Amino acid sequence: MKKEILRMEHVSTKDPALSNLDDFNMNLFQGETAAIIKLNDVGVDKLIEILCYNYPIASGRIYIQEKLVNRQDYSNFTRNSISIIDRNSKMISDLSVIDNIFLSPRKPTKFMIRKKQQYREFLWLCNEYELNPILHPDNKDITIFQRCIVEILRAVVSEAKLIIINQLEEILSEVQFESIKRLLKKVVRHQFTVLFICFPHQYMSQDCDRYLLIQNGRDVKMIDRYSQYMMPSLLSNYIRVPAPYIREQTAPLLLQVLHLYLENLYDLTFSLAAGECIGIHGREEREFFLFLQLFQFVRKPDIGKILFEEQDLYQNPPAPNSILIVQRDIANTMMMDELSYLDNLCIGLDQRLNTPFRSKRVLRGIKKNARLAVGDLIDAESIEFLTKEERIHLLYERLCLLHPRLVIFNRPFSENDLTIKQCIAQMIHQLKKKGIAVIILTIENCDYLNVCDNIIMMNLKNPIA
Repeated sequence: MKKEILRMEHVSTKDPALSNLDDFNMNLFQGETAAIIKLNDVGVDKLIEILCYNYPIASGRIYIQEKLVNRQDYSNFTRNSISIIDRNSKMISDLSVIDNIFLSPRKPTKFMIRKKQQYREFLWLCNEYELNPILHPDNKDITIFQRCIVEILRAVVSEAKLIIINQLEEILSEVQFESIKRLLKKVVRHQFTVLFICFPHQYMSQDCDRYLLIQNGRDVKMIDRYSQYMMPSLLSNYIRVPAPYIREQTAPLLLQVLHLYLENLYDLTFSLAAGECIGIHGREEREFFLFLQLFQFVRKPDIGKILFEEQDLYQNPPAPNSILIVQRDIANTMMMDELSYLDNLCIGLDQRLNTPFRSKRVLRGIKKNARLAVGDLIDAESIEFLTKEERIHLLYERLCLLHPRLVIFNRPFSENDLTIKQCIAQMIHQLKKKGIAVIILTIENCDYLNVCDNIIMMNLKNPIA
């Protein structure tokens, strides 16, 4: 009989800071691989939180290894022996690979650190899981892929009861994620339990014993390995990816980046036409800082040229608002809650009109056109109450009003639920149809990147188209 690792019975939470669980049920067994498919993001963050820590719950019970660890009338705030591997690093940057593996937050570290013994154990782990070509014990500067492997090995060394894999397929390449899955299969053979968390369009990349669908903080349906034929019909309403927009071949070239060198950018070359979208895929977000600084006129390339409308970008700067940068977390960073809807809509309009004053006639015209799209929202004195979808639509209306020639999105598909990703993809699709060129900077791998007409894979040596 299989040993039960986790059981959650009718768990509900009431946390004003996070979306909550509502009568949630789940159980996991030793040596099992399972997946939670989130139909929306409601309750998922709270689920991860109460799995890792015994924080108060409103109702229900939580058992780990058949031991009651949390209930509605008592929570001891202790940490559970559960490891989570996601986009956020849990490593200490100043320590080497081998030190990070054996420095466990759950398993007590010995007062005397025996380096030779740790090295022998490290070699055994690498041989057992076939990781010799990937990891070096003394490395400190490692890739995201290597960091994920180190955190998995740390979970093995610390004897974690459950290993949670939270959407790694969005930050790793397909080949890298397949390597992670092969490693996890070997880990499961040693009686560890693995739980994947993913969106509906990602479930095909998992190979699990059971799948649990979660929506609005409730468990909707549990599907075992032998009932997977039901999955396409159950998830058909949640997998909607807009078809890629194909521009006309006669569209004029707007941007040309020619043999660009700048610190970690090596021989970056690409061209972009009006109404076209290109994705630039990097390993880490810091690789995009230099690229954005080029278009913010903070820096110039060491070698190479950037031509905008066939003119040098720095010798003949384009008109204001010709190039706009949309930062990460669109719904929050691109808005000012204390301003009215109309004022948020008109941000940047002064530069577009080349005057510090706004004509009342112009504002009346903008308000009249906006009312056709958003109704009475245009009269709102503050945007604090707007939903994320309404904020994204506000940003889209602002971009249409400013009508830039080029928009650069910095990781638009990161840390958003499925509905928000659909809204952003649709917004980019509509911008392309209006003849606006788009650049997407991303480290994620998701189906919504099909809005791109071309994707450049960038690394520290050479970008590969």
